[in-house]
Amino acid sequence: MLHNLLEKWFFHIQNGGEIIIPIFLLSIIMWTLIFIKISFFLRVKKSENTAKYVGWQREIHSQYQQQRSSNAELNKKTLDSIQSAQQAKSMRYIRTIMVLAALAPLLGLLGTVTGMISTFDVIAISGTGNARALASGISEALITTQSGLIAAVPGMLFGSILYSRANKLSKRIEIFCIGLQHGTTSEE
Repeated sequence: MLHNLLEKWFFHIQNGGEIIIPIFLLSIIMWTLIFIKISFFLRVKKSENTAKYVGWQREIHSQYQQQRSSNAELNKKTLDSIQSAQQAKSMRYIRTIMVLAALAPLLGLLGTVTGMISTFDVIAISGTGNARALASGISEALITTQSGLIAAVPGMLFGSILYSRANKLSKRIEIFCIGLQHGTTSEE
């Protein structure tokens, strides 16, 4: 089975024209970022299940304690800044994943156009009698379209799931910061 899959990959790379290489590189980068974010959310979930304070809660609390002053307005701005940094950390790479997933079908479409141009070049040179030469351009067009869609569909799906997770984490960060601010305010 793995052997057949590798044969199909090599067939696609050999017959997909020059556009298949950017699609392949885009897929590698996108899947690397997806695995990094999945690993991030798994670590957050594991720490939430085992510890009283999660890593991001400890980071917010320690940064806030270090930067805290006697001015309540300045403390609020400091906590807002720390909250924004943590929320940005939870969203990191997700927009890149979504952009890469959106680019993949466009690259596939570009491959379709270059494949059809190759087909018309063959028609211009040798007419419509050479079916084998026509088939290579059409094959290039269809392989790049298929590859772009194969890269895009799971990328969009995982991007949406990861965005939802990051959004929920961002709301938990906001609630924690509100609680920290009120706890701190009552101490002052």
